[in-house]
Amino acid sequence: MTLTAGGRRLAAAALVQSLGIGLFMASSMAYFTRQVDLSANQVASGLALAGVVALGISLLGGVLADRYGARRVLAAVYLGRGVCCAAYVFVTDFWQFMVVTLCAVACDRAGPPVLQALVAVAVPERQERTRLLAVVNVVRNCGLGVGAMAAGVALASDTQAAYRVTLIAIGLAFLGGALLVLRVSEPAAPTAEAAAPKGAAERAVKGRVLPDARYLTLTGLNFLLFFFDTMLLVAMPVWILEHTDAPRATVSVLFALNTALVVVLQIPVSKLATGQRRTTRMLTWTGAVLAVSSLCFAASGSVGGGPAVAWLAAAVVTLSLAEVIANSAVWDLSIALAPEEQRGRYLSVFNLSVAGQRVLGPVMVTGLLLGSGSLGWVVAAAVLVVAGVAAERVARAAGERMRAGLPAHA
Repeated sequence: MTLTAGGRRLAAAALVQSLGIGLFMASSMAYFTRQVDLSANQVASGLALAGVVALGISLLGGVLADRYGARRVLAAVYLGRGVCCAAYVFVTDFWQFMVVTLCAVACDRAGPPVLQALVAVAVPERQERTRLLAVVNVVRNCGLGVGAMAAGVALASDTQAAYRVTLIAIGLAFLGGALLVLRVSEPAAPTAEAAAPKGAAERAVKGRVLPDARYLTLTGLNFLLFFFDTMLLVAMPVWILEHTDAPRATVSVLFALNTALVVVLQIPVSKLATGQRRTTRMLTWTGAVLAVSSLCFAASGSVGGGPAVAWLAAAVVTLSLAEVIANSAVWDLSIALAPEEQRGRYLSVFNLSVAGQRVLGPVMVTGLLLGSGSLGWVVAAAVLVVAGVAAERVARAAGERMRAGLPAHA
């Protein structure tokens, strides 16, 4: 696809900052444990606590985007992440680590919905903005991989100087992303007062606290459909290592397979998100394909050797397909179903379903799914099918109400 100048800058910004994230993900644990002398448990608990606290703080990103413009807020988020990475150079104890990490994670959580809000105003055509977000996702995955490999230099040296140079490089990567974002054209969005019809000001004020009931319901259902993330990052490796006879190397091979499939399939699949009816139908397909993946995981636990690997490969292939279908559908619907004058706020709330899955998903997996063996996967499959069908119906009803011009809170 041909990108506009603004689209190319957003894609370039995503590439630059994802290189920084890849560097950080691959090298940060070694830096904190070997150079700052924090324990692995301190780092893990600090990240988890910061993730929980940042859920609420990240909502401010959408509020600020509606008020001051998504471009400036996204640039500030990228700059904030860069400053936090540079600040890690001066961290010497756990509490300093916690303060910097909380700020960094809050910026991380605030970024995606603000990016969507900027894409929505910079690319007015609905299908083109979904494709742009697909390009950004592919670029981000490539950047993460390259950044992770580049971190090998610091890991091989294993010196404080090498790690600090890496952190500074990460900070500069985020600074570069911020500068690219500032060059994106952002037409002025209507304010809530200007967009509201005369006599409807009170309704607009009431709508500022939380999105309407249908949007909130869709957010809750997306929490379940986004389970593909937890399935891949938590359930898959634990299931392979503890519940199957597959070789341990299968874990890394399947991670690489998922990355490759997302890079190859995301843009073509995003082209299917055309029109409200077709896009909402993709939610049902997401639940169904995730259910097939769950059943493949269940089957892998009852066989050994080659058949187990084959079932696991089938599970990751279908999971990856569900991921790109879900991404394409929710990128489109989360923007299209949000009132233009409150888009940032709506998208920030919707993003809680993603952030919440990353916080609560591992607990659900370890406490419920994996503890029940193959039966847990079967139950998960049933829940995901129901969630997909329900999400389609809710999204379709919300779209019909918007086309009819009815108040969101009626």
